[in-house]
Amino acid sequence: MAKTCGQTAKPVASEKRASLTEKIYEHFFNLSNDMLCVAGLDGYFKLINPALEKTLGYSKEELLAKPFYELVHQDDRQENRAELQSIRDNMPLVYCEHRYLCKDGSYKWLAWTAYSDTDAGLIYSVGRDITERKQEFHTMMDFIPDNLALLSPDLKIMWANKAAADAFGKAASELAGKYCLSVCGSPPDNNYPSIKSFRTGKEETAEISTQDGRIWDVRAFPIKDESGKVKNVIDLARDITAKVRMEKEAKLMQVKLIQANKMSALGTLISGIAHEINNPNSFIMSNVQLLSEIWKDAVKILGEHYHKSGDFSLGGLSFSELSGIMPKLLSGINDGTVRIKNIIDNLRDFARQDKAGIDGKVDIKKAITAATAIISNQIKKYTDNFNIDCKKDIPIVKGNIQQIEQVFINLIMNSLQALPDKNCRVRISASFNKKSDCVEIKVRDEGAGMSKDVLEKITEPFFTTKIDSGGTGLGLSISYAIIKEHKGSLEFESAPGKGTTAVVKLPVHNKKNE
Repeated sequence: MAKTCGQTAKPVASEKRASLTEKIYEHFFNLSNDMLCVAGLDGYFKLINPALEKTLGYSKEELLAKPFYELVHQDDRQENRAELQSIRDNMPLVYCEHRYLCKDGSYKWLAWTAYSDTDAGLIYSVGRDITERKQEFHTMMDFIPDNLALLSPDLKIMWANKAAADAFGKAASELAGKYCLSVCGSPPDNNYPSIKSFRTGKEETAEISTQDGRIWDVRAFPIKDESGKVKNVIDLARDITAKVRMEKEAKLMQVKLIQANKMSALGTLISGIAHEINNPNSFIMSNVQLLSEIWKDAVKILGEHYHKSGDFSLGGLSFSELSGIMPKLLSGINDGTVRIKNIIDNLRDFARQDKAGIDGKVDIKKAITAATAIISNQIKKYTDNFNIDCKKDIPIVKGNIQQIEQVFINLIMNSLQALPDKNCRVRISASFNKKSDCVEIKVRDEGAGMSKDVLEKITEPFFTTKIDSGGTGLGLSISYAIIKEHKGSLEFESAPGKGTTAVVKLPVHNKKNE
């Protein structure tokens, strides 16, 4: 009997231990602060603990009556379905973070770790409410001055920080769910960093210009899942408009400094050249005047001999021919020496360092005359129709004559080089506008003209349409800077096939602008 009792006691004890284990599991299941649930592969909850009910605010019956993916935020469902499929494909462990709908209509961020038992057709999940952590993260991100946004694979904004919201004049909640390129105002482009990052799985960068004239440094950083597939992309954009402008201004300043150094070196060189050329040129000028006087006396004696003895030869030319040519030869030599002197004087004035800076007094007529004298050979090379029309009583302007001459030279050379043939005209006019109290100088040409896009860029440093012929793109940018420094303006009017007009306006020299 004792043996019989011992044999029947063992299964009873085993049943008691199993019952106790179940109660312990049930106790821990119900008391856990983490959300615990068991769901079927069909997406319906089979078993949930009180923590899940408390977190979302639904009763147990309400949660068991609907598939859990209906609680997932609309923008997260596509990703959630992909994760569910991974679980069905026997992926051992899946971690996911999504927004879930609470009974009161709000959403909470829940993080889940899930694994499946496909033989039993069940999914076991452990979840935790990370809403507060997400809010702290978002608060921290709001202190970052750069624009930050988290993008889904379909390029919709899942989250954006305060800087991004402020940049587009919207609340962060209004940006959520929007197509990011439509918000940015950029057309779909496969080379846009975020699109490219989803495709390549690498960090991508680019400078993007927007319609409002701003320039952005855009960087995209991919976030990958366990399999290495890009799950999301963080889009970071920094407004670098001011930086780019400062860099352009720095380059322009550097160009001006280089130009100043060149002009200083040119001034030293020209001083030496002027000395070396002026000495023999002065000798020629004085000698040609002496030869003219000698010829006047000699031609009388030679004329008498011609009348008595007939024609004779001098230097291989007959006297009858030479008597008509000789005055022209002497006059030509004299004109040539005067021209040499004027060229040297103009070059020396052009390159001379003016201690008066831009506070000097400039006669616009003289500045135009000097500029055209310096490039007279270029004018003859490009056109047979070059005209200057300066009105009377043009007042003196305030400025630096060398710099203003440089502007006129640059503008005239641009007009000349735009002419298709020598029959086309370049015309310079100068007049006084009493209303604006400015002297207006216009350089008009009958060249090819420019499109609107080119016209908007011609004063930018290093922009040139003549790169094949050695253009540097500095002439007009320097001219623009010079006129701006003189408190004037430089504007252009042009259209393809209709030529170009450059308009310079310089303030008159008076007490108002001193």
